[in-house]
Amino acid sequence: MQSGSTWMIDRAFAREQVQSRLPVQGNVDPLVLVAGGAALDRAVDAALEAFAGGPFIFNLGHGIVPQTPIEHVEQMLKRVRG
Repeated sequence: MQSGSTWMIDRAFAREQVQSRLPVQGNVDPLVLVAGGAALDRAVDAALEAFAGGPFIFNLGHGIVPQTPIEHVEQMLKRVRG
């Protein structure tokens, strides 16, 4: 089973049905990365919290879009690294 690169899947479903057997990817919408600020912090925290109980890969749903400020990437990395 391959996990999809999407931030739209129900996290509870992924945690309950997949994470007990396979690592899951906790994806964040790349447009939230463009927005930055508190919305980005909330999205990162939600992904980390949702999948804290098992094997987990943090990533962006479809990577970094060209208009993303580098400061927002740095903000995300600091949040993920805790």
